[in-house]
Amino acid sequence: MEKKIFLLALDNRPCSYKYFNYLSKAYDLKSSAIFNSKDLFSKGEGIFIISVDNFFFDGIVNSRKVEYFLNLEERYRLLLEFLQNKKHSDFYLYVSVPRLLLNFGNIDYIIEINRKLMNKLKNSDDILKDYENYGNFDSKEEEYILTVRREKLKLIKKILEGIKDLKNVKEFLVVIDDSQIKGLNFIEISYLERLAKSIFEHTKFYKLVGLDEIHLLIFAKIVNRERKRVIKFSSNNDITYKKSIYEGISLKTLIKQYEKYLDISLFRNDFSKYYWNLFDGKFQKESFIQVKDFEDFQDFLEYFSKLSYGVDRVFSDFADLSFANGASLGVLKYFLENYEKLVDLNSFWAWNTLANTLGSSLAQYIISVNLIPKNDMFIKKLVVENFLESLYQTIIRPFAKKGLWNAEEIKQAFLFLFKKFDFSNFCIDRISLPWNRYFEIDIIIKEVKGV
Repeated sequence: MEKKIFLLALDNRPCSYKYFNYLSKAYDLKSSAIFNSKDLFSKGEGIFIISVDNFFFDGIVNSRKVEYFLNLEERYRLLLEFLQNKKHSDFYLYVSVPRLLLNFGNIDYIIEINRKLMNKLKNSDDILKDYENYGNFDSKEEEYILTVRREKLKLIKKILEGIKDLKNVKEFLVVIDDSQIKGLNFIEISYLERLAKSIFEHTKFYKLVGLDEIHLLIFAKIVNRERKRVIKFSSNNDITYKKSIYEGISLKTLIKQYEKYLDISLFRNDFSKYYWNLFDGKFQKESFIQVKDFEDFQDFLEYFSKLSYGVDRVFSDFADLSFANGASLGVLKYFLENYEKLVDLNSFWAWNTLANTLGSSLAQYIISVNLIPKNDMFIKKLVVENFLESLYQTIIRPFAKKGLWNAEEIKQAFLFLFKKFDFSNFCIDRISLPWNRYFEIDIIIKEVKGV
């Protein structure tokens, strides 16, 4: 590509920048991820993927807190000035509407407040106006929730109005993060869609469900040279209307969303080497249910070592959608026992929500059919490290969280698994827990032999 791609990442978690950096290096795109919005201003002309949540709040978490909506005028001015000055650049902006659970208080109580608000406002034609005229609050929690939602909508509306005449702003994406259920967020995003249609002439507006994978989807769209591309995939069962526990929409609806945004057609073909391992039944479940009955890590490994998972095909790309926040034990066992087949993959994804996994997988697949890799090592690193992330989320995390393991103890659990399954063709360089929580892991491998 002639233009460099610059990413202002959502935050400093590895999932927000590492995949982008690896793919950029694999295809020699000379692109880079940025964490601090101030660093944007030193960049030359190029293509910019900008997280609005980072630019205004220094990350997604702060965008859910009332106090961070104070004094945003200077950042708004800086954003418009930056967009106006980069006349020969292309901009792709994305922003989230607040999740229903704002990381405070009793979860059940917060859910109940959301239900009450949803019932009261579900027929709203102008949700922002209704927020502003809401009246008396029944509790401090209700006031906090509505204040965050109101202020975020006001900010997004202001940005939409501010960029309406800028032809270099190619796309503006509004994203629903971890919905769990259809709530106020779906009303808000529909309101913003109507608003954008009345404002924009040059900029395309999209509404998506997901978040952590959005920058990769934008990345894929930028490099995709063929419109209406047909992408064939195979799967273990039908799509139908299977539902995730986090998106608030069905898998079928999620697929339509990707087809519209990426301008592709997804077609199921039993002979395709791009494989989706789908969940059985109507609802996707959490991966930890596969290990929840085991108190001891060693007892679980005894059970795990006896599992079998048969495969009668060759994969090029593998997306394990069978569980949220991890993979199926059968898939993990198969690749632990068949390391050479893992590193032969072009991609492996099995992490966080259904949209996170499928969106990331689709993005990498599209990138791979458009570009010729210049450095396979980074593709193999991404495959193996993604596999280890899913291994952690599914098997190690439940025991680490219960036992309050530190990073060294988590590393020892990995090494024990590697030794047990002769899975040791690389060195673990570093393990850390982003944001000092057990939810995800940053694992870096030093080398992948045989590549």
